[in-house]
Amino acid sequence: MRGLRPRSALGALLALGLAAGTALAAAPGGFGVGALGDARLLGTPEEQEALQSDEAGKYIRAREQAEKILATDPRSIIATWVLADVFHEEEANHARALFLVRKARRLLTDAYGEAPTDAQAQIWHKRIMMKEIWILGEMDRKEVQLRAIDAYDRLYAPKLTRLRIWPLMKLGRYDEAREVGLELTRSADADERVSAYNGLMALEDELLDRTASYTWGKAGIDSVQGTSCILFHNTAQAAIARFRFEEGEELARKAIRAERNDCPNSSYEHLANLYLVEGAFQKTISAFKKLVRAPIDRRYRPQFVMGNRAILVELLYALGRGADGLPFAKQVFNAPDRTGMTSVSKDDIRFGHAVALWQMLDLRIQEVLEQSSVRGLFSAGDLAMDARDMRLEQWELERILLTLSLRDEILVTNLRPYLRGVKPWYAGNLARILGPGLVEAALERARKLDAPQVGTEAAGYYDAMLGELRHLSGDREEAVRLGRKALEAMPKETRLLRWRTVTWLGVDELALGETAAGLGHLREALQQYPSAFKQLDLRVPVAIYHDEQPFSRAVAERLAESRRLEPGRDDAFRVDVSFGDAEVKVCLAASDGFRFGCATAPVDKAGEDDVVAACDAFHGELFSPKVELTSSDINSLDGSTVRVNAGQVLDGLLGRPKKDGEEDE
Repeated sequence: MRGLRPRSALGALLALGLAAGTALAAAPGGFGVGALGDARLLGTPEEQEALQSDEAGKYIRAREQAEKILATDPRSIIATWVLADVFHEEEANHARALFLVRKARRLLTDAYGEAPTDAQAQIWHKRIMMKEIWILGEMDRKEVQLRAIDAYDRLYAPKLTRLRIWPLMKLGRYDEAREVGLELTRSADADERVSAYNGLMALEDELLDRTASYTWGKAGIDSVQGTSCILFHNTAQAAIARFRFEEGEELARKAIRAERNDCPNSSYEHLANLYLVEGAFQKTISAFKKLVRAPIDRRYRPQFVMGNRAILVELLYALGRGADGLPFAKQVFNAPDRTGMTSVSKDDIRFGHAVALWQMLDLRIQEVLEQSSVRGLFSAGDLAMDARDMRLEQWELERILLTLSLRDEILVTNLRPYLRGVKPWYAGNLARILGPGLVEAALERARKLDAPQVGTEAAGYYDAMLGELRHLSGDREEAVRLGRKALEAMPKETRLLRWRTVTWLGVDELALGETAAGLGHLREALQQYPSAFKQLDLRVPVAIYHDEQPFSRAVAERLAESRRLEPGRDDAFRVDVSFGDAEVKVCLAASDGFRFGCATAPVDKAGEDDVVAACDAFHGELFSPKVELTSSDINSLDGSTVRVNAGQVLDGLLGRPKKDGEEDE
């Protein structure tokens, strides 16, 4: 869960109270020209101009003005404060901001004492101390933050009780955090109640109690008459963890429309994740576009930008776009967000990002091996070297994940659906990473822990996971039994998990001679989620036909070597290759004539390069889901729905991933 502004895996947003944040932004107005007090605190005309620029959000100008003042007067309290505020609010350079705000405090206390009695000095002292508390919280330095709160409370009233619940919770001091939260739920101040209920939600989320977190969220929404974005946002997450998908969507939408804008990140995050679980790719893309277009204050970007980008990584993985997704997956893993405003630990986040990178590497390896399988010896050799290098990267990630999996039951927690970063629709990859034995033991414990609260709702997921483990071990009969049982129990919304399951289930059913059932399941997978064949490294049973032209025959012969096809099944699916009008068309269809799609490629000299290009086009087109757009998105001539390749939808969205250290615009 996430932190409130002054936010999958899925972690809690920190509720520090919007009024507190607003007060910090509004407080400088009390120090304007004409206020009573020491001239050093009133400021020179130049200091007042710098302060006014900072208050107005003109941060570049404020920095220039403050630096000019400090060049001649390095002990200027106001200029030092302004520079600290600019580094925090505009540049998100928390370390530099912390250094400067502490310098401003020393300058103030050197002149007015550790406990100032001058009224104007007290106002500045409180303001500087509050800024330090905020910065420490966002940097996840919770012990130091608590000491800073203690120092404030020794001098000033009212006490900052509302700020204690989050650091106490993150330090594992749960009884103290709960005591603070319960006290604040009785407060007459709405901001303190928001902090209380949100903190109690985060506490129960940290303790992995789905029901308690959800219950506190609902109570909190009622307590403030449905005005708080952050309570809607985090209760949406809690509802999804309870398998209440429809309610989670409704709550996320209410968060977006909430009167009190106390969310540091947009709830389109939940909608994008939820739509992806449901296999609604176009809705996921639409929600993601709105998420990345929603403004994030610069001070919060180190908290949430990479988390948002992680959703794009999962989307690209679902769509079978390894080449596009791998740079983003590396970036998210190598430059994770800060965890100050999320309840999950750094180890939790690293585990989720490492799984995402491992599986994106695996997807890219499959793409490279597909290309290698239809090429000559020398070209295939170069591609095999690329695959080897990526396997070495996977091996390094496996070591990291094995180490992390043994800490605080991180593996068990990530196997419990919708509690942490690893999503149920690809959690089966954990067995490929860590081995079926370790994962099965952890899965058994996870199921027992979930039984009291979501045992019925999660039954389909756990059966699907265990069935996939049996599939990997070669126990096809048990895999089929568990797979069918899982499909019956799964909620209708978890389509992506269903489509992954029917893919390996169909392969095992065919192997057992259950042709009708197997072909039916593989047909569903090819129609809805063909990228699962790459993710699971499975082949489609086909018969390959061509139109008797020499070039068509050459393409058909090369496709017979494809890593994604298993030729020789006349009763299964068929690939048809035809050549004409300077292009080759390769189509995949069912035996009854239903066509899943076709790939076309231009033909220049009808040589080796053209053959390879046709095979690559087939792999790229037929093993990536189609994205269905309504007429409001693309108007065809007859007004009917248009189906286009996922790549055509995403090409305008991807851009290039930023280099390390490069600023977001």
